[in-house]
Amino acid sequence: PELPGLMHFIEHMLFLGSEKYPEPDGYSMFISKHGGGDNAYTSDEKTVYYLYLSESGAAEGLDRFADFFRAPLFDEHFVAKEVNAIDSEHAKNVQDPGRRIYEVMSSLADPSSPVGRFHTGDAETLYIGPKNSGIEPMKALKRHFAQHYCPARMRLVSFGSKPPKEQLSAAEEAFGSIPK
Repeated sequence: PELPGLMHFIEHMLFLGSEKYPEPDGYSMFISKHGGGDNAYTSDEKTVYYLYLSESGAAEGLDRFADFFRAPLFDEHFVAKEVNAIDSEHAKNVQDPGRRIYEVMSSLADPSSPVGRFHTGDAETLYIGPKNSGIEPMKALKRHFAQHYCPARMRLVSFGSKPPKEQLSAAEEAFGSIPK
């Protein structure tokens, strides 16, 4: 990505509304209302999103989840809040001995390899530096999302009480209209 931590930034912004479900806290409130939970993490090579909820909310929950990827809002009003959250995560990680060892190991990678790059991002890489260089962080985020969040690069895992064929059908219905 052109901005270190951009995938992590996308991860944060996806939770804040979509065209069909525009309320910034609507997703988390729906999941909570249906006895569920959700989270995500971005690692060096992938971003993982997950949720669980009661059977009563499964169909709409899956549709809400799919709409993250189909039509995210990427509302500019949340940029500062999410960049600050990412910056706080980074500050916490810097203090973690295991993370520090990992960063030293990564720094020894071949410079042309993505392994040695800074992945989590912070305020400097996601906002301050880009702005000072004339780069709009949200434009970079939208461009990266459009280029890299596509069905060919996504994997969906589903489990529940419904037979696998029904789960597959529900997934195809919810995710089938994501632009390729």
